[in-house]
Amino acid sequence: DLGTTNCKAVAVNLSGQVYAKSVAGYSLHFPHPGWVVQRAEDLWRAVVQVLDDLAGQVRDEQIAGLSLSGAMHSLLPVDEGGEPLAPAMTWADQRAASQARSSRGQVDTQALYQRTGCPLQPLYHISKIRWWFDEIPQLAQRSARFVGLKEWVLYQLTGKWVADIGLTSATGLLNTHDFTWDEEALSLAGISPDRLPALITPSAIVGEITTRGTPFSGVPVIAGSGDGGLANLGSGACSQGQCVVSAGTSGAVRLIVNQPWFDALERTWCYALMEGNWYAGGAVNNAGLAVQWVREQFYPDLPADQGYRQIFEDASAVSSGAEGLYLLPYFTGERNPHWNPSARALLCGLRLEHTRAHIARAALEGVAFCVADVWRVLPHAGRKEEPVRMTGGLANAPLFCQILADVLDVPLVTVAAESASALGAAMLGQYALGNTSLEDLADRVALGTVFEPDPRQHARYVEIHEEFQELYNLVN
Repeated sequence: DLGTTNCKAVAVNLSGQVYAKSVAGYSLHFPHPGWVVQRAEDLWRAVVQVLDDLAGQVRDEQIAGLSLSGAMHSLLPVDEGGEPLAPAMTWADQRAASQARSSRGQVDTQALYQRTGCPLQPLYHISKIRWWFDEIPQLAQRSARFVGLKEWVLYQLTGKWVADIGLTSATGLLNTHDFTWDEEALSLAGISPDRLPALITPSAIVGEITTRGTPFSGVPVIAGSGDGGLANLGSGACSQGQCVVSAGTSGAVRLIVNQPWFDALERTWCYALMEGNWYAGGAVNNAGLAVQWVREQFYPDLPADQGYRQIFEDASAVSSGAEGLYLLPYFTGERNPHWNPSARALLCGLRLEHTRAHIARAALEGVAFCVADVWRVLPHAGRKEEPVRMTGGLANAPLFCQILADVLDVPLVTVAAESASALGAAMLGQYALGNTSLEDLADRVALGTVFEPDPRQHARYVEIHEEFQELYNLVN
């Protein structure tokens, strides 16, 4: 799984058990206000590192295939030889806001959204590609291709330029109904299909690992899909009506639908795992990022792991509402449902008796309210007969899971897998190799702790959430 700040690899056997794993981290970079970039070279070093690590844990002949999950919305210009011409724009990069505004004046935005599942926003490839042509045209003209980071890693592994339709459904360039490039979207972006990788199904075998110095040479490589859809699958959710909430670096609510679903106000998106399996939802920019900010600013005296433990211990000692303290965690703007790249974080209500424990509690509640803002605009979030599944780093924090269950007023269940997206990639790989169906694989996923909502706490959070929204409207 090629995540935002970590590359996570798991080796999974045919019964669904993880018997080897490895993680390597890398950094986001912020060279200018609104810019959030990632160096492809850093990502590749992490890929090689985790594969080397896995090679030390398993024998080469045991590996049947390698399947990839990738964070969505990255955009990387490369030359004819595949060399990056600049760092990759990430999902958090907001520099293309003016391009999004100008594009909206040139097209029927609702019609485009109904075809692509992606509102015309700075997040998506139309705006990002236009930014390159508007701001650095010499580099844009030199670019042989505009690719995502997962496509670039696939090229490094196999020497082939391909893009799976799952991850590509989150670019705004793909017709999500028939999985072909959308001509109007490409025209708005100012490119032709030959500057994009070839489209393939997520279960396609791209080729074999051919890179020198990389373990598992000759192992088949399955295209894989976007991390959101694969997190659903890795959580054991692949049927209509099942819902997954993810809270990692960013956060998301993903409701599985059997046909594309669109919000009349364009507050949500609709992406695909693969043909016949779509998920509608929304993402929030600041989940784990907000907790990381609290650790760095208010717990610098502690090592990182100890600092995070102390945050949750401190927050658990503070009552709901953090005694009148609010933290609106819009550190990198916001995606759904507001689509507001200019949104700013706000700490409001400070009094002399407040401590860093109150700030910790307010941050966790603020993240939960952002998730709830997405939850409320979906048509029916989850199936009543089963809990909503919870994934991501914050799913390992019982306090946050309980806060979110109370805010949403639904039961949540954690997933035993440490990396749902990586596990989902492995499951898709097993399906691609003909071992079993996705439904059978999903049924094997082990679930963890169930968090039941407290009606009294929910009633309290309804009031606090309304005040939270009033503050957002006041400052944004």
